Amino acid sequence: MKKYSVFLLLLLSPYAYAKLQATGFPKTYADTTFTERIANATEGYKPFMNKRAYMELDIVPGEEQYTDHMIAQAEAIAEQQEHDAQTLSTTEYCLKYPSDSARCPQATVGSTPWTGQTIGGGLVIENNYVVNGSCYPAAKDRNFTNKILTSGRYEKISPAFEKALITIFRKEGSCGTIKNDPCGYTCYGIGSSANCSGVVVKNREEAEDFYYEHYWKKYKIGQLPDVISSDYMLACMASGPGTAGKQFRSFLGLSATENGTVDTSMVSAVNNYSGDIHNNWMNKRDAFLQRVAAQRYNGSVSRGYANAIELKRKNGCHVRPAEPLYR
Repeated sequence: MKKYSVFLLLLLSPYAYAKLQATGFPKTYADTTFTERIANATEGYKPFMNKRAYMELDIVPGEEQYTDHMIAQAEAIAEQQEHDAQTLSTTEYCLKYPSDSARCPQATVGSTPWTGQTIGGGLVIENNYVVNGSCYPAAKDRNFTNKILTSGRYEKISPAFEKALITIFRKEGSCGTIKNDPCGYTCYGIGSSANCSGVVVKNREEAEDFYYEHYWKKYKIGQLPDVISSDYMLACMASGPGTAGKQFRSFLGLSATENGTVDTSMVSAVNNYSGDIHNNWMNKRDAFLQRVAAQRYNGSVSRGYANAIELKRKNGCHVRPAEPLYR
């Protein structure tokens, strides 16, 4: 039997011969470029820009050492103060630490704190110990000019001296010659004759220097506590240091000396004075000047002397002005 081979011809569609397309995996962060990474980071951190996870201290180079030095210094001062409290007398201690209200007597300054300007710019500590502290401003007056006529150069050097100067210039406000005045030509209370100061000053600045050198420094008035130093300065200026010194020492219960130079006995007596030393001294000066007015001038200058005492009474270093006078 004859065999036949059968061949089947399969007709395939042309699409069966198409090539397969490769599909890549999605990109990861590792596949991105450096530029793409920077852009992505910038966008992601925008909400946190300028934020801090903790508070930063703004310390400049060297400030840490300076701060440590300040702390050490404060600790040393506190330790020294405590040592002084145990070894010094109350007077000595309060002279050195007048603001220690726990150990040193503080004057009553009223229920309302002072919020205005002060002469010297600091807190006025009203006691009989503090030296070279600040003073209350001048007070307006009905009889004398209500102007501050000083240059202000001495305010930081000595506020109490500055306040005395303010009073002097309000009271002795001009230059000239008064008939029968033994001081001759006088400028701002400084007489040119040999019987008085023997100096001619040309302006208030020269007068300020004269009062500072020939009164405040020469007679060591600045060593007195502020509560009375400006008052004593005004008495020395008006009556002469010799007369004023004898009066003041008598007022304090001390024996008289030949001149008005302040010494340790005067300072100690002021520290331990009981009562209103400013007003009590004004009372003594008022009584003295009224005797002078009656005996020497037949009462003709009595009102002028009384007006001057009223001005000085309202302008002590520690006297709060009812109507403050500013520059």
